Amino acid sequence: MKQLFLFFVLFIFQFGFSQEEVKPRKFIEDPKPIYKKFELSVPLKANQYAGEINPYTGEKEFWFLPDGISLRAGIGGHLDKWIGVGMNFGIDWKASRCLVVAPIFGSVRLSPRIAEDIRITSEVGFGRALSISGDNLSGNFKKISLGIEDEESGAGLYIELCQYGFSKNTPEKIGSVSIGINCFLF
Repeated sequence: MKQLFLFFVLFIFQFGFSQEEVKPRKFIEDPKPIYKKFELSVPLKANQYAGEINPYTGEKEFWFLPDGISLRAGIGGHLDKWIGVGMNFGIDWKASRCLVVAPIFGSVRLSPRIAEDIRITSEVGFGRALSISGDNLSGNFKKISLGIEDEESGAGLYIELCQYGFSKNTPEKIGSVSIGINCFLF
């Protein structure tokens, strides 16, 4: 009888102390660690008549005015869409300086997730800027941008500061502040 009771107790304890086996989480490797990037931005300049009332329309003048257009494309590699390294090229037009520049640069991109489908992006780039407007100017190209991106579609908005590393008529180097849209294809 003692043996039957012991067997019964062990049988009951078998169910009471069972554990669920937790399998270790495996990181799924991204099948396409390559990204393609397209950017369209508008450089801005300060409006000298900001805040004044336009006599023709009766409206206040804007603080900033568009000063050209920038088109850029790039390709690179990324790790889980969080960090990326790429090579970029493009064409920038600065209307106030009568300048067309072709920047070619490398970039490092950080884009941590801040919500389920939203990432905040920051990108730093360094390379070479070549003037193609007949001025034979060239210099180092530097850029830094900060933006927000939808993870699912890859579309985003950003603000960018860039410097071309040369001057045309004045001692200061030409640069710009731009607002733009971008599209990342993963």
